[in-house]
Amino acid sequence: MGNVPARPATKVIDALADHVGVDPTALTPPLAAAVDPDARNALVERADTADAVAVSFDYEGHEVVVRGDGRAAVQ
Repeated sequence: MGNVPARPATKVIDALADHVGVDPTALTPPLAAAVDPDARNALVERADTADAVAVSFDYEGHEVVVRGDGRAAVQ
């Protein structure tokens, strides 16, 4: 089986965990409690072009932006 690209929700969890310096499983509250991961994935994965959509939201005082090409940024 080949490499399967990470879904946007997974990239966001990894980016947040890296930004705050914890294991992804240690994020509290879980990201799914703040933003519906299926809805976020659907918005980003169904974009016509990589720059056509960006989803942003706040999580525990951090601004998170997910772009249509799957990039996730945390500030």
